[in-house]
Amino acid sequence: VWMVAAASVGDAVDLKPLPEQTRLKHDYPAPEPVDPAELAKTPRTGTPKNIILIIGDGMGQGAVKLAGLHAHGRPQSLVMEQLPVNGMVKTASASSSVTDSAASGTALSSGYKTNNGYIGVTPEKQPMRSIAEEARDSGRSVGIITTDQLTGATPAAFSAHVPHRGMAQEIAEQQAKTGYQILIGNGAKPFLPKSEKGTRKDDRNLVDELQKDGYIRIGSLEEFRKAEKRPVFGFIGDWAQDTKLLSQISAEAMNRLAANPKGFFLMIEGHFPDHGGHGNNPEYSVNGPLMVDFTVKAALDFAKQNPDTLILVTADHETGGINCAPNPQNPKRPYILYTTKSHTDAPVPVYAFGPGSERFAGILDNTNIPSAMADLWKLPLHRPFGKK
Repeated sequence: VWMVAAASVGDAVDLKPLPEQTRLKHDYPAPEPVDPAELAKTPRTGTPKNIILIIGDGMGQGAVKLAGLHAHGRPQSLVMEQLPVNGMVKTASASSSVTDSAASGTALSSGYKTNNGYIGVTPEKQPMRSIAEEARDSGRSVGIITTDQLTGATPAAFSAHVPHRGMAQEIAEQQAKTGYQILIGNGAKPFLPKSEKGTRKDDRNLVDELQKDGYIRIGSLEEFRKAEKRPVFGFIGDWAQDTKLLSQISAEAMNRLAANPKGFFLMIEGHFPDHGGHGNNPEYSVNGPLMVDFTVKAALDFAKQNPDTLILVTADHETGGINCAPNPQNPKRPYILYTTKSHTDAPVPVYAFGPGSERFAGILDNTNIPSAMADLWKLPLHRPFGKK
């Protein structure tokens, strides 16, 4: 669809793209709305026992608005948008105003800026400890869940230290030794030798090693629910086939981690908004944020039973430069315009609920998020890896 901006004879014709009505193959489900007035009654001060950090990869303001328009026919309608504390987060890396997921994941996990492509290390390549590692060493339980490869940039930032995000074999090796109670994502190949259809060049079978260390391997929600109450790892296939799957896996993880009387830290990543932006694909740009929103609802349900739980929802960066607008003729088919297939430097939202949530209002840098979490738990941060 194109607009003619100048039509006089002899004038230059300025063609500008107009937003197109989204034509989706599916009507994606969304969680039931929540009452923001009821959520607003929850205390925003105090110290949380549990922290749940939910990251929508590439989920900027445009993707959130688009998903809300599709699901409810109006903006500001997703569950995450009803959380009583909200702010905006700047995402620049140490090497660029436009970050990648490795640098932004490191900022969100460890509280410092690094170069694009670096994971868990400073620009000088000094490994530094993450909030997840500090939580583990304080006696809390830790879980990492992602719809992406388990060795992908965001989960790796909470569980590994390498100078390049492409070092999947090294990331997998470090993840297998984290001692985290839950490690669930996609992509088993970096954990397996070539003889087992993996990609490891050292012939190590990290799946076997994890099982020898007491982990139970799962490959589905049903297997997760039936697994013994021991550390769990696993690889699940196409998460996007079920908008609710991430929330269901996450709910099971929350209940398991809650067995620790000292509390837990759980990072959950939904990476499909990033797919939607890079591919200019409305299917993922709608379904991805709704997968995240179901997960936010699951976290709220958990927090109702465990009111000492802090919920944080944010993105590592924006992808796609998404603009969208309501469609009066068909509310579930909003107008959408992608302005790029890359990341942008647009600030991303942060939403918070529960004790300590007051710290996440206003304009923040992404490094402020783990620093505030560490302060709430009185944990050190910005320490070289290996020091305890």
